[in-house]
Amino acid sequence: MNILHFFVFFLWSLALIIFAIDNALLNKFGTFFGLARWADLIVYASLVVLAYFYITLFNKYTKDKHELTRLITHLSIDKTYELEKENIKNFKNKTEKDNFIFNIRVYNEWKVVGSVIDEIIKAWFKKIIFINDWSKDNSLEVLYEKKKQYPNCLFVILSHTINRGGWAANQTGYKFIQKYADQLQVKRFVWFDSDGQMDIKDMEYFISEIKKDSWKFEAYLGSRFIEWWKAENIPFFRKIILAISRLVTVIFYSAKISDPHNWYRVIEINALRKIEIMADGMHYANELNEQIKKHKIKYKEVPVHIRYTEHSLKKWQKNSNSIKLAVEMIYKKIFFR
Repeated sequence: MNILHFFVFFLWSLALIIFAIDNALLNKFGTFFGLARWADLIVYASLVVLAYFYITLFNKYTKDKHELTRLITHLSIDKTYELEKENIKNFKNKTEKDNFIFNIRVYNEWKVVGSVIDEIIKAWFKKIIFINDWSKDNSLEVLYEKKKQYPNCLFVILSHTINRGGWAANQTGYKFIQKYADQLQVKRFVWFDSDGQMDIKDMEYFISEIKKDSWKFEAYLGSRFIEWWKAENIPFFRKIILAISRLVTVIFYSAKISDPHNWYRVIEINALRKIEIMADGMHYANELNEQIKKHKIKYKEVPVHIRYTEHSLKKWQKNSNSIKLAVEMIYKKIFFR
């Protein structure tokens, strides 16, 4: 906020409060400027000016948040690579599944993240990037315990020095992969969750489609609506919200994706390197869909089995999040500059 913002915003706000208390004073003020019959014009002009300054200040605040997230991301990436570069260098691929690397954001998931890791390892995937978003519980301890339990796997644990939110954590993970994919010897990036709602068995669908298409597509997007009956316990109201999100994605982003907010995705590394996401809030998924459209990344949708547990519904799947997402999306598309 500069001195002009301060002067206009606060003094104009003060004038509005005074005029709201004493309407006669507003009429006198209008008469002084020759606007006796159009005194309300002052109010309307004031609201427009105040709205402009509010959006200007909010844009500045949003950009500062982005810069803070970028700083936390780069500090985490640089520090972790220095610690893990020997482990990364010494790991040798043995199977086709070693070409895949999982990205898992973790925040207060100590109750379930261990079982999620076990499922992934039992499916013979050995490379996982964890982003601990400054968990307040024992999540970080669980990650290090699992790292000791599976010494033949490549676990890279990045930690944010302050909590930035799950979407910012995703950003840290994919930027680490963008930078060190060659050293990690990976060809495909897998978005995965730590709350147990994604089924590792669905990776067989992804792998089957990848083999069948022979590099025809760069991204494979999980969808609950190709085989919708596979979603367990999905609330009726959530079905309505998801249907609306599909429509909004088409209108705002011209992206015909049947399940735009499904995080179960597999993306080829060269395609991932084209993607540049700024959002560190709930707008993240929309921005990713926009990037897929912008860079003409060829994609295919694959049926996935999402498990709606009491834990996932309580933590990540709140219906109120959909309202926040809608507001953030409108702001980013119309007002953010």
